[in-house]
Formats: sequence, C-alpha cells, structure tokens
Amino acid sequence: MINHKEKKCIRYLTNEMSIADRCMFELELTLDDSLKAIYDDYRYVWNSYPVAGTEITTPTFKEVQEKLNNNKIPLKSTIFSISHTLFALTAILICMVAFYTNIPTSSQFNILKVADKGQRLTFTLPDSSIVVLNSESSVKYSNNFKDHRDVWLAGEAYFNVIKNPNAPFTVHTEDLNIEVLGTEFTVNSETVNKTIALKKGKVKVSLKESNDEIYLLPSEELIFNSNTKTVLKRRFDVEKAMAWKDNILLLEDEEFQEAKDKMNRFYGVNFIIKDKEIASQRITGIFKGQDLNEFISSLEFITNCQIIKNNSNNYLISKSNE
Repeated sequence: MINHKEKKCIRYLTNEMSIADRCMFELELTLDDSLKAIYDDYRYVWNSYPVAGTEITTPTFKEVQEKLNNNKIPLKSTIFSISHTLFALTAILICMVAFYTNIPTSSQFNILKVADKGQRLTFTLPDSSIVVLNSESSVKYSNNFKDHRDVWLAGEAYFNVIKNPNAPFTVHTEDLNIEVLGTEFTVNSETVNKTIALKKGKVKVSLKESNDEIYLLPSEELIFNSNTKTVLKRRFDVEKAMAWKDNILLLEDEEFQEAKDKMNRFYGVNFIIKDKEIASQRITGIFKGQDLNEFISSLEFITNCQIIKNNSNNYLISKSNE
C-alpha cells in the first residue's frame, strides 16, 4: 500500500501536480529527510523507466503505482545499464513535459532561503518586504518577484510586507493561500494546526480544499486544523505570539512537557523529560537573546532541575541532586 509521501513523490515525477504544489513539494524536500529518501528511490525508478522502441511515453501515476506494487522494479536493488540513447530520450522527455505543463524552470524559481535548526533567519525580498524565518523553515520565490509577489512557505515565518496595490503579495502553503497588500503577520504551516496571526493591515486567507475565503483584521488569528478541516478565528496577544521573531522564547505558565517542544525548536536540540512529575511541572519565563548554555543555566535555576547533555543533540532534564 503506497502511503501519502510516496503518492506525492509519484505525482511530482509524473507531473500531475500544479505549479504551486510542485513548489511546496520542493520545499518539503529541503526539510523532511524521510521524504527526500523516498523521493530519491522513486526518482531512480523514474529515470530507469523502460522506453519501448523510439516512442517516448510519460508514465502516469497509476502506471508507476502498478509497477511498484508488482515489484517489477525493486528500489535500489537492480543495476540498470543506461545507454547514450536513453540519456538523450530522457532529456527530450523532460523538455517536452516542461513545455506542455508550463513548469517553472530553475531560472524562474531559483531563490531558496532556509533557516537551520535553532536559527532565526532575517532577509529582505526584492520589493523590500522583510521576512523572518523560524527554525527549520524555508521560503522559495521567483527572481521576477517585483511583478509576481508569490512566496511558498514550509514552516513558520513573519512577514512585513511593503504595500503595492498593483502587485498583491501571496503566501502559499500546503493547505492555505494568504493574500495581502501591505501588512505584518506570521504564518505557521508546520503543525497540524496551521496558524495565520495578523499584527496590522488586512489579509484574505483562502482554503485550498473548500475554496472558502476568510478575512482577518489586526490582532486576529486563524487556526486551520488540517486533520479535521475545522477553522477557528479569534483574538490573540500580538507581542506574545510574535516574540520568537525577536529571538525571544516566551513560556507562560505551561506544563514542562508542552514547553519542551517550543524549547526544542527554538534551540534546535532535543530536551528529554522522563520523570512524570517534572513533565507536569508548570514553567514561566522570558528568555531573550540567550545562547543554549545561558538558557540551560537559567532553566536549571528557575525549575530546580539539572540538565545533562547525553550526546551532541540530546539533553536530559531530571531532578536536581541537591
């Protein structure tokens, strides 16, 4: 049975995705190692797809799926002899597919920004709009950005958009499109609950699946659950919700177990809590501009716990020996 990630890989390779979905898939490849591994396997199958005679045929999603289910081409287990003719035919096929499906070339969509683990990356778009990417997030956009202000986001980002009535600014995510003229807002597309939080201005959020449109005003946020397909619109505290863009980790009366997930993402490490009593302990704190070692020292002080480094990326939180 082919899973969701495998289906995405096949649809990408058989060009059964829209341009927007292709861009989102390429962003996901930069962030999801397991998806990248699956894609590499399927691309191997794709490049080795047999060509009958001199006729060039593009396999469909169904054909590739049947071929894999029948195990006629085992992944990474068969060495194929690829002739110069097959290379030529593959090149022709790629050109034909690009022509008939209007897929953007690398020269059109060649700008990718990626924030590493524990990093907040700030940069300026060609129209002078400002973007802050949260840890392990990425943005892709065209080098013809002034005429078509479209960005594709995977993860979480803050946008301060320069107003231009003649060129609306649109953020594309897997489930949502957010269109603005000039405004400040954040988008989090990483978790099940996709969130758009508006600081000022006005945005229109379009749900891809239902085509519903929802407008947000300042200090309003929209939460879309990608599992249940439900939508919640509510007021929110702007400064608290957007603290991360100023390199501030804000923990406000949260259980340690829940706070741990924020800590992991903010610092790009893996804090581990095995003790149930510690996990349920509530924690409050504002940590601004602290590096990992400074944060650990502060955390040990306010929680009366000890934090021990197990390996290069794991930190065990346990009861203090004092």
